[in-house]
Amino acid sequence: MKIDYSKSTMKKVLIISGSPRKNGNSQLLCEKFAEGAREKGHSVELVRLQDLKIGYCRACDYCMNHDGVCVLHDDMKDLIERYKQADVVVLATPVYFYGISAQMKTFIDRMYPIWTDLGTKEVYYIISAGLDESIINRSLGDLDGFVEHLKSYEIKGRIYATNVMGAGEINGTAVVNEAYQIGANV
Repeated sequence: MKIDYSKSTMKKVLIISGSPRKNGNSQLLCEKFAEGAREKGHSVELVRLQDLKIGYCRACDYCMNHDGVCVLHDDMKDLIERYKQADVVVLATPVYFYGISAQMKTFIDRMYPIWTDLGTKEVYYIISAGLDESIINRSLGDLDGFVEHLKSYEIKGRIYATNVMGAGEINGTAVVNEAYQIGANV
């Protein structure tokens, strides 16, 4: 009798793409990661922050006094629920002016209603930059700061596409296969 282990090891993977470009390098790497994870039987959701209506945190602390309910009524409420359900979270962003994209920073800021209980997750980073890895390392503060607030976490993989500026410039490079392989090994 053949035993199917795929059901017991299936994970819910949430890929959060902070790329404002549909064909941007970090977005394309997200798609390859998702492809690899799906082919291994995982449930994968790829969210483009650019496509959602997410306002900026007002630092009003309304959520702290109302059981984590934000004063803003936008797509972030649903995204927080999807985040809570995920076993694996992939944070993907291009580097702009030595930092993460505005879309990713806004996502992190809007996680404030649940910052005291971000859960336990496996974490992956996907980062693209127009310069070398040193600029990526300089940009990790916001991502690392967010991840360090999780109850328990393990950064299981980092996919860095360096020296790529133009949209789609990573096509045909080894990092595309790397993203697929890491996704397949979630």
